[in-house]
Parts: sequence; C-alpha cells; structure tokens
Amino acid sequence: MLPHGSSSPALSRTSLLVAAARAFGTHDPDPSIRNPDGLAEPLLGPEERARIEPHPISRALAEPYEQGMENPEIAGLVRLMMARTRFIDERLLRSLQAGVQQVVILGAGFDSRAYRFRELLGHVKFFELDAPETQEYKKRRMSEVLGEPPHNLIYQPIDFRTDSLEATLQRAGCQRGLPTFFSWEGVSMYIPEEGVRATLSSLASYGGPNSTLVMDFTTRESIQALTDAQKAPQFRFAATWGEPWVFGVPEDGVQDFFAQLGFEIVEALRLVSKEATQRYATRQDGTVVGRSVDGWQARHQGARTGYTLVELRTAT
Repeated sequence: MLPHGSSSPALSRTSLLVAAARAFGTHDPDPSIRNPDGLAEPLLGPEERARIEPHPISRALAEPYEQGMENPEIAGLVRLMMARTRFIDERLLRSLQAGVQQVVILGAGFDSRAYRFRELLGHVKFFELDAPETQEYKKRRMSEVLGEPPHNLIYQPIDFRTDSLEATLQRAGCQRGLPTFFSWEGVSMYIPEEGVRATLSSLASYGGPNSTLVMDFTTRESIQALTDAQKAPQFRFAATWGEPWVFGVPEDGVQDFFAQLGFEIVEALRLVSKEATQRYATRQDGTVVGRSVDGWQARHQGARTGYTLVELRTAT
C-alpha cells in the first residue's frame, strides 16, 4: 500500500517484503505453525526478489530454512507474519461462518486470500483496494502465475492521499450497511494520525451492525523505542525505502481510541507475549520458531512490545 503523505506513487517494496516473509514461513517443518500462504512464494520471481534487496530475506528464500532463521532480521519478520496471517485467516473464516456478505481488503499488497479461499468465498463479494501502481503490478503478477482471478474478486484502485474511502467503496459496488469483514493489515503505522482516524471512522459507518475489522497497530511508545534502537530489525528498511512508521496508538488509551471511532475490541493480542508465542510460534515438539530474535528484544526492552493484532466489531 502507498502510505498517506508519500511524495510520489510507487510500487510498495514493503508489500513484497512481507510477501517474502510469508513465503519463507511456509518452509517451517511443523504444519501447526507454518505460514498458510502457500501462494506467496510462486509470486516472488527474480524481479520481485531484486526489488527488496538488500534485505537478507531476498536471498534466504533460496537457502536452508534453519540457516535463514538464525538471522534475527529474518526470524522476527517471519514470526510476525506467521502470527498475522493466521490471526486474520482465523477471523475471516469465522466471519464467513457467521454469514458475512462482503470482504474488503484495504492496502491489499500481495494478499492472496481471494485465491486461497476461492471456494469458501464464492458466495461473497471480495474487494481489494490499493494504490494503482501496486495494484496493477499485483494483478499482472497474479495473472502470470495463477491465471484468471476469482469471479467475485473486484480490484478497486484508490489514491489513499486524496480519494474518499467511502466514495471509493461505493464506486466499487460495496454496499453500505451489509455485514462486512474488513482487513487492514500492515498499514496503520505508515499513516499520520488524521488518516488513521478518518479511515476507521469511515469503516465503522460503512459496515453493517457487527461488521468485523481485523488490523494491526503499534503504540506511540514503541515507535519511539524502535527509533532509539539503532538498526532495529524490521524497522530500518521501511524507513530507508520511504515507508517509515509514523503513527502509534497511545499506550494507555487503546480501548478509548477505537471506541471514539465506532469500534469495540473483541480481542487484542500483543505479538511479544507468552500467549502469542504459545499460539503462533510454538511447534508441537515444544520448540519456538525464531528464537534468534529474542536476544535483540531482550537487549532493547519494550522496543516492539506494543505491536498488536486486534479484532474489532462495529458498535451496535
């Protein structure tokens, strides 16, 4: 996705980076924690991997898995994507069982859910919104690798800096007031606060009662800690590529922040927590994936503890 405030539209390199992390996570030997996005790796050809140089994961995809995971810069990103992908997948499937009628992916990047869940999603409209350059690149690559898109997938370009989100949803054919599943993955930290607030407010008013929004966010305090920690894993490349983290929710006001914008929290899961490690990073034999990143986190106490996966519901 193109963050608000970018000086010129361009293909988002971070969208390729997180796709590479999902791809590498599919190499884990334990299916209980393995990243479920089996379509990520086929989409990453030589051109895509070259675009995310010099991040070490661009080369690690061709190396043994355990060797790559010894690098904390790789391990931290891969473990994050294992949790994030599965967390969102679980809630999407739950929403489908509950009768959701529309799925909207904001800042879709290389999201593959419309393809991975093609059969389950056949009865709902599936909308992907993204910056035109990133979306056109993704459409071309999907066509080259996967062929014709699902019949219910609607690509809708949007300039997040200037276009009205509600007008864009209407133009795409997304109906206001229907039970809707919204996903806003890996985006909020790149956008100034006014843009985050405007987006959340629009989604809360657009979806029907008990619509679901799943997203990730970090805290203001975590961004400061990461800024202070020189060469912090998963942080420095985003800034180098012109996609710096700029927004975090106030640490002591998370619930109030979302409530003011029309959402109630169903579940909030901090990535750096015993619960998240047990749920998404512990293999059946008891070993924990990505241990190499734990040393960095220990040396920089609190630097990434504010990163949170959250399931929100529109207030009734």
